[in-house]
Amino acid sequence: MKTNTATDTDPIIRSLKTLAQDSPHLKDAAKLYEAILPLLRDADIRVGHVALTPEQARSKMEKGLPLLHDLDLELDMQSVRGLMLQLVRAIGKFGKGEQEGNGKTLRASAASRIRGALEEDRLDISEILTAVAAGKRDMVTSATQGIGLDSGLVRMLARNALKPAFRAWRRQLTPLAEKISWDKGSCFICGADAILAELHGNTQVKHLRCGQCGADWPFPRLQCMYCGNEDHTSLGYLYSENQAEKFRVEVCEKCKGYLKVIAAFSPTPPEILSVEDLATLHLDYIAQERGYTRR
Repeated sequence: MKTNTATDTDPIIRSLKTLAQDSPHLKDAAKLYEAILPLLRDADIRVGHVALTPEQARSKMEKGLPLLHDLDLELDMQSVRGLMLQLVRAIGKFGKGEQEGNGKTLRASAASRIRGALEEDRLDISEILTAVAAGKRDMVTSATQGIGLDSGLVRMLARNALKPAFRAWRRQLTPLAEKISWDKGSCFICGADAILAELHGNTQVKHLRCGQCGADWPFPRLQCMYCGNEDHTSLGYLYSENQAEKFRVEVCEKCKGYLKVIAAFSPTPPEILSVEDLATLHLDYIAQERGYTRR
């Protein structure tokens, strides 16, 4: 019997296949992730050196500003455009062969239109990436409406295509922040909110993880990452039966925010964070059914 060497050795593929076996209802999502996550990990997105001194880094973080805030960043737009094309082609292939009206078919059709716009240079990549990086949804909507594109899918593609660049900047900047404290729920590198928290090692030290650049930073166990609430009477946990030790959700009654928490002996590699986020999707349902929100 032949074995698929790539499947056997690639940690992303292996993790997703295990997830699909353990949670059959996530099989389709896992297959889509199999197509796109290795592309993000292996992408060669060239970025420029970030000119930031240790003194400037300390000053920024002490003011509560992420290190990439208000910097002129060099980025190879053509490489990002190429990655967006790879991603949209993968999404398009994922929906082929499905019946009309199926969600995957509709997504494939929307992906096909975006692919055409990219291949024909009808989409201003520089404008889209700038808007997505700045969180300006309206700008993306305006740039895509006139040419009949799904603005939500364009945002998702651009956001993911930027991840390799943000990870490269994180590798450059993390050494500057090693001895500087950071007490926010947003990333000290890029400013994105943490995607989840991990409890590391035998002492279960809580660390927040950024889904955009992969950064890792310690955070108080009893504190809401959104509003800073430290009142233990208004902080709590939600979890599935028999999973409290491995997965749970921290909830805050003050701001109604929630954060997923997983037990991890060591930091999860940045490229696997999306797999962990998918694997804990049931926790999102539990929290949202009770009125909590993920910002």
